[in-house]
Amino acid sequence: MLNNASNILMDTANIVVWHPTFVSSREFPDVPIHVARCASEAFQAAGIGAFIAAILMARTTIEATAKSQAITKGNLIAKIDAMASAQLIRPALREAAHAIRHLGNDMAHGDIEDPPAQVDAEDVLKLMAMILTEVFEAAALTKAIMERRAQ
Repeated sequence: MLNNASNILMDTANIVVWHPTFVSSREFPDVPIHVARCASEAFQAAGIGAFIAAILMARTTIEATAKSQAITKGNLIAKIDAMASAQLIRPALREAAHAIRHLGNDMAHGDIEDPPAQVDAEDVLKLMAMILTEVFEAAALTKAIMERRAQ
């Protein structure tokens, strides 16, 4: 019996790759739930090595962020530029959002001959999180501080 089990475990032709059904994710409590869900899924995808999916979800998060701020006209280029014009994001984060858009467009349009590396996905997720901080979290934290100060 042990010999059979050992043979099964050592048989490299029948290796099964297992992906966890749950991966820890980053939470975004001060972000609208539908936007936070996209951002969390981006982190979950990266957590299991699905870097294309992570980058696509980061791109989706940027567009959902714009739409949550009533910026709905035009393509994503126009939406990002409108967020900058409305001073929802600083110029540096405008460029970050465009970087996410560029990488996400490659994934969305099937330009995946050279798949993204882990570092690409990690960098995109950092930029996405910075944009969420700028648009949502900083305002929520400021409001909480001012409310405590008023008391």
